[in-house]
Amino acid sequence: MKVLLKTVGTYRMLRAAASFCSVILWGLSVLLISGLPRIALGQASTRDDAAIQRLAQQAELDLHDQKLVQASEAYRKILALDPGNLGARSNLGLAYYLQGSYAQAENEFRIALGQKPDLWNIAALCGESEAKTGQNADAIVHLRQAFQHVTEPSLRASTGKQLFSLLFQAGDLNEAATIAADLEKLEPRNIDVLYAEHQVYEEMADRAFLAAAQTDPGAARMYQLRGDRLAHMGNMAGAIAAYRLAIERDPHLSGAHLVLAEALSSSSSAADRAEAEAEYKKALADNPLDERAECRLGEIDFDRSDSRSAAGHFKRALELQPDDPDANEGMGMLLLQSGSSEQARVHLERAVRLDPTNAVAHYHLSQVCRKLGDLDAAKHEMDEFLRLKAERENLTRTFRDLPLRIPGRDASGKGDSSQPNPAPSSSSAGQSQSIP
Repeated sequence: MKVLLKTVGTYRMLRAAASFCSVILWGLSVLLISGLPRIALGQASTRDDAAIQRLAQQAELDLHDQKLVQASEAYRKILALDPGNLGARSNLGLAYYLQGSYAQAENEFRIALGQKPDLWNIAALCGESEAKTGQNADAIVHLRQAFQHVTEPSLRASTGKQLFSLLFQAGDLNEAATIAADLEKLEPRNIDVLYAEHQVYEEMADRAFLAAAQTDPGAARMYQLRGDRLAHMGNMAGAIAAYRLAIERDPHLSGAHLVLAEALSSSSSAADRAEAEAEYKKALADNPLDERAECRLGEIDFDRSDSRSAAGHFKRALELQPDDPDANEGMGMLLLQSGSSEQARVHLERAVRLDPTNAVAHYHLSQVCRKLGDLDAAKHEMDEFLRLKAERENLTRTFRDLPLRIPGRDASGKGDSSQPNPAPSSSSAGQSQSIP
């Protein structure tokens, strides 16, 4: 199933990439013309200078008007008069590139870069031309150099997407992940960039999982990894079973009691949730610096109205990690409950600053602001709470409506997928992956 989904996703992205390139070429042409070296005069005779100037003006108009054949001819005539004319060489390469004559474009771009290696727009186009003619190693070199220097957002994004595709195809997942993260900063709401980022990290996780399985398939840590994968899939029963097997093999396996406690806490079983507290305490016994376990124990004590014990856990959690939004929220709620509204506001404001998506923290901050008489702030926080709540409900509805079925499960969601032994497909790194 996973292989099928990745194949379909890759095919979709490849088709979209082709249409993306055809759309952006014309949009970038004006930008690229302005960013290329100007056609210089004075490198030939005075009579030739006049001819070069006339040809350059006409060629630039032709290039701007997408009369690419005419523009190419004019630039070739300029180069016949002045073979070292960098501007004409670069623009001829651009005209070929826009025509889809990538081998010819690549040749002109390489000559231009030989004259002046720091023409980063040209390096980007040279790399893209090389990629389209199958010279991936050379393309990566030029695209990598260009991506580090090109500043115009559209060209930088185009360069990064092509570079990501080649790196992913080559199996260089670490650099591909770095490029994907940079692309997300450029286009944070581009679904294809986010998908690519997800894919490369999933590939890295699969690679690590398979390496661990090959190293020691029966190790306690291997069962913990299986539990992590099941928890990620939402199969908490399977995750709990896998974590228990890990702890059977190594009762003091670092992090195992914590992840078991987290899985138990999210279980629909009251007995599982009750057991979570004991696992958090075991996690803390194994690692007294486990800030998350401290915070979770504080939340459990808060829910049972044991304010004194909850305060101790939240205080310790904040000593270990002052920037934990959950610990700040917990302490803020505790202070709100005790009537210390000013102090509560400090912690709750810190919580929403650290995690702006925490709807519950916005709600409690709204309550605190209202108690303190700051009605404008109270309204702002309540509006934010309602917005985030609506977003979450829409997201939940979207996932609920997805027509997905998991092989091995019946309509109730039960079946053999509860077994704690999922394994990834063989890595698809090396397949083609591109971002439109």
